[in-house]
Amino acid sequence: MRQVRCNLCGADDYRVVFPAGYAQLHQIVRCRRCGLMYANPQQHVDCEEFAQQPAEMFDPASELSRQYYQKQVTQLPDNLRALAVLETVLPGRGKLLEIGSFLGLFLDRIRVAGWQAVGLEPYRPAAEYARAKYGLEIIEGVLPNAALPTAHFDAVIMLHVIEHLPDPAENLRELRRVIKPGGVLAVETPRFNSLSFKLLGRRERSIQNCPGHIFFFTEETLRQILERNGFKVFRVERVGRTLTMELFLDNLGLVTRSDLAKRWIARTTRALHLEKIRFYINLRDMQRMYAKAV
Repeated sequence: MRQVRCNLCGADDYRVVFPAGYAQLHQIVRCRRCGLMYANPQQHVDCEEFAQQPAEMFDPASELSRQYYQKQVTQLPDNLRALAVLETVLPGRGKLLEIGSFLGLFLDRIRVAGWQAVGLEPYRPAAEYARAKYGLEIIEGVLPNAALPTAHFDAVIMLHVIEHLPDPAENLRELRRVIKPGGVLAVETPRFNSLSFKLLGRRERSIQNCPGHIFFFTEETLRQILERNGFKVFRVERVGRTLTMELFLDNLGLVTRSDLAKRWIARTTRALHLEKIRFYINLRDMQRMYAKAV
């Protein structure tokens, strides 16, 4: 664990929102100066060491892999809505980089839509799967040390990644370097001035179920960190997501914080094959921002 300063304003002046272990693994604090909420101290993760681990085969038959794959399939329509906005701003398409391309399902659709698509993915088995399955160009690595060319991409899309990054400001500056002037960055992350967060607090699913989340943005703090690091926000959307009934009930089990409820829900979803039922729900608890490189 390491102590960190506010990634938005650099201050070391905060109040504790949730003690360690109360909402998730980390103590979660809020900067008194700018309002950014973040984990402090943070569990140190060496992303580059993770990216260099020996390759193993992605096994879609395993239960954990099935869940990851199913989630990508289910949320593909949501991701395509973000792509549609980029295409209204950049109708001529061009070069697009997806940060965290994982198994390549979305990146393949981006390519089919006429973009020159490139993925950045640190998890080698996922990168190998995307290459083998779809023939995609995948760069294995993490920001900001991925040796990406300067002013090369017309657009970058980064969905549910920024909340995991140890230094979001540094990564945004790197993205500003690789995007052409006037190019567009699309970022999506949970919204922590939402009604659901105000009502649920520590039970909110994007906190308690996600120990890897270490930054918790409101609309204002996300806009500020983008605009302090080379971008100008021009569009903000409060979005939901497509879920399976299995995942929806799983989230309800997390809110109860009851092991008995979680076990009952798991048995019920398996027995009724609720993973096959999909629907879209918008609690306006996630935000998608589009910003131009300036």
